[in-house]
Amino acid sequence: MASDDNFPPIKGTYNGINYYIQDGKQRQRKAGGGFTAESIKNNPKMQGVRDSNKELALCSAFNKDFKEALFPFFNDLGDGTLHRRLMKLFMQIKTLDEAPEGQRAVGKGLCCDMGRKLLREFKFTKGPGIRDILGPVADLDTKTGVLKAVAFDPKRLKFPKGTTHFFMQYGVLEYDLKSNAFRFILNEGTLIVEQGDEARELVLEVPEKPKKGSAVFGVVKVQFYQKLPDRFYKSFSKGSVGIGIVTNG
Repeated sequence: MASDDNFPPIKGTYNGINYYIQDGKQRQRKAGGGFTAESIKNNPKMQGVRDSNKELALCSAFNKDFKEALFPFFNDLGDGTLHRRLMKLFMQIKTLDEAPEGQRAVGKGLCCDMGRKLLREFKFTKGPGIRDILGPVADLDTKTGVLKAVAFDPKRLKFPKGTTHFFMQYGVLEYDLKSNAFRFILNEGTLIVEQGDEARELVLEVPEKPKKGSAVFGVVKVQFYQKLPDRFYKSFSKGSVGIGIVTNG
């Protein structure tokens, strides 16, 4: 059974919280009653629960590391739903790992085309997504981290009321499957784009090449601003921030 937003349900116990499905909806409650910790740990009939709990814990750790790596882009979002939504995403990607249940990992799921597609299509914010920002054709060179968008067009983006510009940041997220570790290579520069600017080819770079053998993802963030005579003022309107991920698959 899938949840209302088409992600697979989360079932199991982690950090004292029971995750379960009731009336077709994902629910959670504080653990306690029913099966004891001892029976869950040792009862052969509870192997499925143990497997689910193990994968849930691995997924939660992956989610935490992912968000910490992208802290430079996530730190000012103020979205209390992001953790839960990412958890559902990673639980779905985890199911793409062909290992036996209890051993499936998000990182292995990201190694296949469908896993990368799910990450690429994930809606991080209520603002523009990656196709809105870069256009329909974006090519990521995973060896150099260079991202090219041949049809970049600022007119494609919907500017929140009162805004005149957007600031664009770019970085490369590197994931080492062997060590299960992330590294974020950030371009410290900021591209300032004015509403009405002409379409052009856009080339984004990072200061160093990604590590050979790692999974590589390009990450773009736009933040809308209003320019007044003294300076730029950040917009806090709905849709004023957009984050998107580019993959090579």
